[in-house]
Amino acid sequence: MKMKKTLCMVLTGALTAGMLVGCGSKSAGSNGKKDVTLKVLTQRTDIVDTDLKKFGDDYKAKTGVTIKWEAIKDYEGDIKVRLNSNDYGDVLLLPSTMPKKELPNFFEPLGKDTDSKISEYQSNKLSAVKDEGKDTYTVYGLSYGLGATGIVYNKAVFKKAGVDDTQIKTLDQFYAACDKIAKTGAIPLATNFSAKWTLSNWYTTGWAFSGDKNFPNTVYKDSSVFDASKPLGQSLEVLYTLISKGWTEKDLTTTNWEQSKTDLATGKVAMMPLGTWAIPQMKGLATNKDDIGFMAFPTKDGKTYTILSPDYAYGVSSKSTHKEEAKAFMYAFLDSDYAANNGFIPNNKKLTGGDKALQDFIKSGVNTLVQDPASKEDDGKFDLVINKGKIDIWGGTFVQPAALAAKKSKADFDKAIADLNKAWNDSKTSQGF
Repeated sequence: MKMKKTLCMVLTGALTAGMLVGCGSKSAGSNGKKDVTLKVLTQRTDIVDTDLKKFGDDYKAKTGVTIKWEAIKDYEGDIKVRLNSNDYGDVLLLPSTMPKKELPNFFEPLGKDTDSKISEYQSNKLSAVKDEGKDTYTVYGLSYGLGATGIVYNKAVFKKAGVDDTQIKTLDQFYAACDKIAKTGAIPLATNFSAKWTLSNWYTTGWAFSGDKNFPNTVYKDSSVFDASKPLGQSLEVLYTLISKGWTEKDLTTTNWEQSKTDLATGKVAMMPLGTWAIPQMKGLATNKDDIGFMAFPTKDGKTYTILSPDYAYGVSSKSTHKEEAKAFMYAFLDSDYAANNGFIPNNKKLTGGDKALQDFIKSGVNTLVQDPASKEDDGKFDLVINKGKIDIWGGTFVQPAALAAKKSKADFDKAIADLNKAWNDSKTSQGF
């Protein structure tokens, strides 16, 4: 997400994982050092004592290397402190906002993007530094899987409302469906306002509306990006329509992420804008797993897009005293069935699998967008604009004022958008962009 975040941004919530079947025999690289213990940092607080522990136990049985998992709830916030203290384990997730130029200061190089092993991965340049004067990249991190952006939904709710879920391509069709669903008593779309991070999906929706795979690389050059005539503004206009029509939760401030998953799985909620990682979560809570589907966010003209982006990349600490063992474990994890069991397309091109709902979505005719690495000139500029402007894209809070204003009036909403544009423009101008 990750988009460079993952999808996120990107991709940060507490997920309910499928079981990890195996470690992947080809990548363990056992060295017989039974006294080696690797500390592996993860954001997966929900499965650190279950699925991840099992993976670590199985890995130790195969290689003799002990895996000590450490789950961090606020990963992005806490890891920045840990990096400065040099106490950040052996294998860890690369912080999504770290400038590429800083990667060599903290992470061990894995090799070049053209190396036989690294070239197996579909996305291998986003956590890499371009080699000076060459067409190659030095890679510092690799993701296990690619997620897609869109809407997870309950097919049974659509059927009850008399809506054909395969025929929702345009915004007009989408709004008509929301109206019919609302009349059944179900909530058409849950925002998960209180969770905050879930609101970052309105940024990725805007990116999809742009139809430009490299939108995040160059959007910093534009002014007033939240205007209704521009992709990000169009996304927030859709949110305004949903809220003002009463097609979201009645009280935005009391939403509950964990409860919302059950509500969608059981039909109290019809849709949520999320990544494909959410599919196995919802299926795990649904009485009929086949009720859970995934679609692209509808557009004005019906030409839909989804962003394929790597989830968090794993890397090896440059401070590790067991670098080779850490690399071997990292590749074992990347090449396991973790991605396929958690709503991702395996990043390794040699691997297959994935949820049927995800596979059906990819085959549905949706246009896929895969971001290229930013040029040296553009790299990091988007983050500089949003950080100085205090526009929290990845945490989702940039949406909250506009969402609350939408409950009041269009004038209040427009004022919130104007404030966003001012923060963006002031930050952009002050940095000479």
